[in-house]
Amino acid sequence: MKLFISYPSDQKELAERLRLALEAEGHEVFTDRAELKEGEPYHAALREAIEASDALVFLITPRSIHPGSYALTELDLAQRRWRRPGGHVLPVIAAATPVEDIPPYLRAVTLLQPKGDLVAETVAAVARLRRRGPVLAALLATLVLLLVALGAFFVHQHAEQQRAAEKARLERQAAELAAAVQLCEAGSQAVAWKQFEAIAAARPDDAAARTAREDCALRSLREARISGDKANFSDLIAPLQPVLAQGLAAARGERRADLQAHLGWADFLRGRDGIATDPAALYRNALADDAGNVYAHTMWAHWLVWQGGKLEGEVRQHLEAAARSPREHPWLRRMQFAIASLRGELNGYALEVLNQMRSAGEQPDASQRDFAWRRLIDGGLLASEAEREQLLGFVGPADALATVEWLYPQEQLAPERRPLHRFALALLRARAGRQEEALAALEPLQQELAASKQETRLSRATAQLLAQLRKLPGR
Repeated sequence: MKLFISYPSDQKELAERLRLALEAEGHEVFTDRAELKEGEPYHAALREAIEASDALVFLITPRSIHPGSYALTELDLAQRRWRRPGGHVLPVIAAATPVEDIPPYLRAVTLLQPKGDLVAETVAAVARLRRRGPVLAALLATLVLLLVALGAFFVHQHAEQQRAAEKARLERQAAELAAAVQLCEAGSQAVAWKQFEAIAAARPDDAAARTAREDCALRSLREARISGDKANFSDLIAPLQPVLAQGLAAARGERRADLQAHLGWADFLRGRDGIATDPAALYRNALADDAGNVYAHTMWAHWLVWQGGKLEGEVRQHLEAAARSPREHPWLRRMQFAIASLRGELNGYALEVLNQMRSAGEQPDASQRDFAWRRLIDGGLLASEAEREQLLGFVGPADALATVEWLYPQEQLAPERRPLHRFALALLRARAGRQEEALAALEPLQQELAASKQETRLSRATAQLLAQLRKLPGR
């Protein structure tokens, strides 16, 4: 066979050993780019060498598949010659390389992963390729005879094969796209993004792939997180913004509004890196395309509060409009908690949201329960009287009591949280007009706390509330 060995420059010694072994088996091997004739155009000479070959042996290392490598240029020429790599391309793992980084064309055939001597196992694999030649020739001869003998029947069968091949190609493309979407939805956006880039390069006119890639960019922005002193939002956002901006050209209505709202969110995140931006303009444009857009309303409300705005007025209007949308309700709830976390005086808004969730039959997740315990129960209810009143002013007394009872069933609480939980329920019952129940709960709690002989925020708050209740008329 005539063979072409493609390798990175740092594997030249390995390629030379492989060439000598293959030539010892009678093969004609092209390995060295120095074999090109002087004055020949580089790409033209490579193309001629590959076109004259029966097969390509590709040594896979991180360097050989790095963008701009000579090996990738040679692989591109091979792909132009052999649309399907089976029987013609032998990919050999020469150095540990992440599978997801390997070009899809190479992954379309079985990767040779030598367990012993790489040269010996590669020579054996080439021999297996060679043995397929006579079998294929016999099959071709049979097909020719069938064509002559059966004529129209062969044409029909050929058409069926073409349809099957096309179906298989479409199924393979659908599977590749589905895998990328699944990775993105599972939180592995960085890996998914590489796959989307490979799909976009191979199928630039695939509308479904473009939409899925845009969806992944939208999700990546909504779930954007950074960690470490050197990390920043701008680097994370840089590859996403051009994809969304390109999508605007063909988008209309709700889709266009979604894209503009997320571009506004991208500007907000870049603003956190110190870059001057105005996301409100993009939110305004989004609502011009889709007046009820859940993303634009919610993100704009967050931006206004981030800028120091009050919860009432315009912010409230945006949040109420977002709540009327049937889309992305769980995400809206997460954003409402994010808004509540921006300033201490907004803690009560989280209680308001939880009360809405209770009324609607929605279940809070673990992070929302933890936020409520830290900021509402352990924080707000043990704070000063003024802070407590501010917190509880967001929800009526009866609703506040019902929400805390629903949120933290006594039997599900850790033992160390139960004393504070008893105090919280007693306080809320007293506010709801159930003073006798509150007293009945607080008196044994005070005795238990006094027995520990430690003064704490909880013991002081319990004593203060008991004193207030005992001063009520009729006591």
